[in-house]
Amino acid sequence: NTTEHRNIFCIRIGEGDIPIVFAASFHGLEYLTAPALISFAHNFDKMTQYHNKVQIYFVPMVNPDGVEIALHGINPANFYHKKIIEHVGITDFSNIWQANASGVDINHNFNADWKSVCKAPSPTRYGGEFPESEPETRAVVSLLQQIEPELFIAFHSQGKEIYYDFNGMESELARTNATEIAKLAGYKAVRAEGTASFGGAKDWYIQKFHKEAYTVELGFGKNPLPLSQLEGMVKDTNTICIGLIDKLIQKCSK
Repeated sequence: NTTEHRNIFCIRIGEGDIPIVFAASFHGLEYLTAPALISFAHNFDKMTQYHNKVQIYFVPMVNPDGVEIALHGINPANFYHKKIIEHVGITDFSNIWQANASGVDINHNFNADWKSVCKAPSPTRYGGEFPESEPETRAVVSLLQQIEPELFIAFHSQGKEIYYDFNGMESELARTNATEIAKLAGYKAVRAEGTASFGGAKDWYIQKFHKEAYTVELGFGKNPLPLSQLEGMVKDTNTICIGLIDKLIQKCSK
């Protein structure tokens, strides 16, 4: 459960020998990544030709508390929200809230070159008191340790980019696959820079298991992206996921 006692749901589809994990909505304002991933899960459920080859674990919303705040704002009567107001000093969080209900940016809370960009709870980029301090982060870490997927993708928005690297630990195959699939989807394969280059789920997974992991930035513009972009995000999610799944099956069959 999250700080505000919401469930973080996980759906498994497929009975194959190749495990995969897809996760979305790490950030509050990036809530459209959840329906984009759920739509792909619905499509994949019908793709029975894959079900005896791979098993995919879908986590559509890693940060439901943050999404709730991003969508509906702060509630001054809420104990956790009171603490946020005390730390941050503002009560209007519309169009700025990326963190969880404790003011921690989940995608800076993983133990991979962890550092806290901000010194206190904030709408964004506060990495927490220490790595994996947050229940959402621990839930993702626990799942990945249990499954040890051959492929992990963390879905974010925006930028139409695919990040594939972490401190030179990524494989040459990851760079090649990211480049090919990005071209197929009309995206760019890029190396992460600045605050995007540490503390993320993809970073932690590459460091821990040295397997393929990517951050996919769906859509283009400023978060929160308009609902009008969802159709395109759904299409891109399908293109990227199937492209990388096909490459993984090909690699594992050799």
